[in-house]
Amino acid sequence: MEFNIRKRKRAAEARKIFAPEDLKFLLQLPAFAIVSLFVPEWGWRAICLSMERLGSVSFAPRDSGVLQTLRSFGLVGDDHLRRVRATRHEHHIQIVRERLGGWSPAIALQGIEHLEAAQDAGHGAVLWIAHFSFNALAAKMAFARAGFEVFHVSRPEHGFTKSRFGIRFLNPIRSGAELRYAAGRIVIDRADPAASMNEARRLLRANKFVSITAGAWEGEMLVKARIGESAVEVASGAPRLARIAGAPLLPVFVVRDDSTGKLHVTVERPIDLTRHRDKAEMIQSAAQDFADRHLPYLQSWPHQWRDWEKLTAFTAR
Repeated sequence: MEFNIRKRKRAAEARKIFAPEDLKFLLQLPAFAIVSLFVPEWGWRAICLSMERLGSVSFAPRDSGVLQTLRSFGLVGDDHLRRVRATRHEHHIQIVRERLGGWSPAIALQGIEHLEAAQDAGHGAVLWIAHFSFNALAAKMAFARAGFEVFHVSRPEHGFTKSRFGIRFLNPIRSGAELRYAAGRIVIDRADPAASMNEARRLLRANKFVSITAGAWEGEMLVKARIGESAVEVASGAPRLARIAGAPLLPVFVVRDDSTGKLHVTVERPIDLTRHRDKAEMIQSAAQDFADRHLPYLQSWPHQWRDWEKLTAFTAR
């Protein structure tokens, strides 16, 4: 087995009081509010694409393998990548609508049998949520509607910006919307990262569900998995937590059918964590299995995945 695992080197960095992205979001917020309240939901996508065309810069990956991967999923040219970025604006509109007047989208939850099986086994489950544009709010809504208590693990700056101002005043707009449906939030303490994992293990022992969004923004150990001719890097916390807690690791994908506007939250069968006794082999295998599960969703809904711009050249070790 080839390994692409590394330890994070996080440099100490003073958090800014106010950042350019704070000003950008403050300028966008009135537009998001107006659109959310007065434009039918089917019209949000076109408005967000227009916003992105006005304000975005082009994304031009230099690596030929990344370019080949993008093309293999039909993402050719700047306009396709603007459509990817526009979904972020649309997600923000969903959040603002939820805070202002309530958002009631049509959501279908598939794979509920995997959640019920995990609950029957008595160890809860770790939900490894793929980083698609509409996952953050829609998944929590779907689980809450179905009666499942899900606690979400997130970083301190979860929301819109990373500045002190953003964390204090802007990010609660998002976390407040999500906490209407999540059973709770486990905030990672970078000074004591084990504390959040211990809390997650306690919840799993109580037969609760713990969700973690796949990404490389947190975690001590990062692992690369192959997608096409490229690689995507994710933190290894989800498979490690599931293995330690003896809980199943369930991949979750959230996509929207643009022809109907209906959101589909799909819980897939558990990733096998027992195939490899060695921890590094288990992590690499789980990450690659998770990446492979992305492929049909990327083929059908390429514009809804958030991590195209994070792809790097795949280098086997």
